Amino acid sequence: MTVPADVTVVVVTWRARRLVLRCLDSLAQQELGDLRMDVVVVDNDSQDGTPEAVAAAHPGVTVVRSQENRGFAGGNNLALRSVVSPVVILLNNDAVADRTFVSTICRQLLDAPPEVAAVTGRVLLAASFRAARPDDRDVVHGPDGDWVVDPGGDIILVNSTGNQIRTDGYGVDRGWLARSSMHRPGESVFGFCGAAAGLRVSALADVGLFDDDFFLYYEDSDLSWRLRLAGYRVTHCADAVVRHDHATSTGEGSDLFRFHDWRNRLLMLTKNATAGMAARAVLHFIGTTASVALRRRGSGHEVRLRLRVLASYAALLPRALRHRAAIARAARVSRSVVQRELVAPDVSRGLRV
Repeated sequence: MTVPADVTVVVVTWRARRLVLRCLDSLAQQELGDLRMDVVVVDNDSQDGTPEAVAAAHPGVTVVRSQENRGFAGGNNLALRSVVSPVVILLNNDAVADRTFVSTICRQLLDAPPEVAAVTGRVLLAASFRAARPDDRDVVHGPDGDWVVDPGGDIILVNSTGNQIRTDGYGVDRGWLARSSMHRPGESVFGFCGAAAGLRVSALADVGLFDDDFFLYYEDSDLSWRLRLAGYRVTHCADAVVRHDHATSTGEGSDLFRFHDWRNRLLMLTKNATAGMAARAVLHFIGTTASVALRRRGSGHEVRLRLRVLASYAALLPRALRHRAAIARAARVSRSVVQRELVAPDVSRGLRV
């Protein structure tokens, strides 16, 4: 009789064979102690030989083949519906886990009170940095200084220690571009970062999985918000570390990125925020779109992209409102109470996620 795993690690991939194999190599080197781990790779119709490469390099890994690209949300859901272990860990295909990542995040979650539904890891940017000089280009501005990528640099920057939601409705990565050696956040955080997090499977059974409509971006913040409304908490585990090549699949600033980033923020707020906050966000986006169309030159492409966002949001609005009603019926905490944990924009420098 097969003994069920204590933890299942799910990795969703799309056209990134080299990256997912590197990710799986790091999972094969995990120091698990007495923990039993299963690994599931969901291939989103990559058509680049990923399933065959995974089977050859890591024969113990289960490969789930999707017949279409379901994105991060739908891809994870394909695996999550079949998970039987008490803990599931989500890991991006472009992340490399430290040797104790799985055991550390799993044990913190198993030892936590049942109201802790998720533990989010410490996600560091894979690149090395050094302090910027006056003549440097491509400078990144963090809360602790200005930096440039340098393979020989000794500065490591933070990608995320959990997701926060600002009072204006934007999601941010806590700690974005902070110097890792100086970033010591509190354990409590609004939401988990889907790049590296452990989830309690019983909590997912309670509130549901990711929203397939989101495809990419804000799906982790949406699920975190639903968990908070149901009375659960999210904590951060500073010792569960991964290195992450940020936005390698979509390219930050691309049309794909902006479309899902803009639309999904509106969907998340429609489902989870107070009616006033959601309405203000939608009206602000409409007003900004009108301003871009009327006042800026050479902005036709952005206007068309924004109109696509609004059309898609309108098409999904009836379903989002049904989700909102279902969330309200199941809620154990009011929307206004949860919103007290949102952070002001001026104290939450971070990346929109």
